[in-house]
Amino acid sequence: ILIDLPGHNKSEFNDLNEEYSINDFCSELYLLLNNYGIKKIDLVGYSMGGRIAVAFSSKHPSHINSLILESSSVGINGNKEREERYNNDLLLCDNINEDYNKFIDNWESKTLFKDQKRRNYILWDEQKNNRLNHNQKQLSKSLKVFSSGNMPYYEEPFKYFDFPISIICGTDDDKFIKIGKDMVYMNKNAKQYIIAKASHNTHLENPAMFLTIVKDEVFK
Repeated sequence: ILIDLPGHNKSEFNDLNEEYSINDFCSELYLLLNNYGIKKIDLVGYSMGGRIAVAFSSKHPSHINSLILESSSVGINGNKEREERYNNDLLLCDNINEDYNKFIDNWESKTLFKDQKRRNYILWDEQKNNRLNHNQKQLSKSLKVFSSGNMPYYEEPFKYFDFPISIICGTDDDKFIKIGKDMVYMNKNAKQYIIAKASHNTHLENPAMFLTIVKDEVFK
């Protein structure tokens, strides 16, 4: 089951002016699983989606069979640091609303993503077209809501997760390799995988290795 976060593709906020939080999404995902009669899930999340997966797991741990986090974290530790990140993300929200195409070009030129086009042009081009089809006001709202500066720091609940946790990073992503090592230290059920020839988005840059790890974890 592939779920678009609110503000992405056709998953939209009903009212852009209404307050919405990461807890609201956790409640909606919980209701969706109940509607399908799904009791246990192997939950996979990438980057922002990984942080939301951690949040959901902290709210509904009995629904989690295993947690797979790609290039993600448990949030930002420190009120000042969270405030700074939130303010930076609000500026990005303004950039999205003012000139969306320019925002996409700037985003894709970041060091974390600079090799994606060379490593996997087909998926990179698909990703580009997918991004350009987002509604910019909806995407801006999503970044505001799910900013790591606008969510709690989840180290405490993460320490007590009693299900398998897989932390996936790319060899070129030093920042998240370190974050992943810290997360492994937090929880004895966590283990880290570092994928060769990949940076932040391992499932795009080295999809075969990413899928091998996920399948091994889910079907072991």
